[in-house]
Amino acid sequence: DPVNQRGEDSENRIKELKNDFGARQMPCADFNANALYFDICSLSYNLFALMRQILPVEFANKRAKYVRNRLYAIAAKVLQHGRQVIVKCQAQYYDLLTQVLNNIKAFKPLLS
Repeated sequence: DPVNQRGEDSENRIKELKNDFGARQMPCADFNANALYFDICSLSYNLFALMRQILPVEFANKRAKYVRNRLYAIAAKVLQHGRQVIVKCQAQYYDLLTQVLNNIKAFKPLLS
């Protein structure tokens, strides 16, 4: 049923916002401060959703925690030599980082 599928997707987004982006508990008793905090959590989630569009297919349906542990935590060194930017990392991560960097270079945002 398409209606149930939409609802399930919405529930998963809410769960991810709460668990992975800190919106489970508000930090204080002040309504305006909590509203700002929730806006920042929502912005973080939306930026991550945009980032998913340029990640390799294996990360398309993964939660932020998974992506953070598998991709963002890769140790790498960025060097600049002349007019070249060089990224050095362990050999096992080279193909993954190359794919992500190429996707970033090729990304064309939709204009509304």
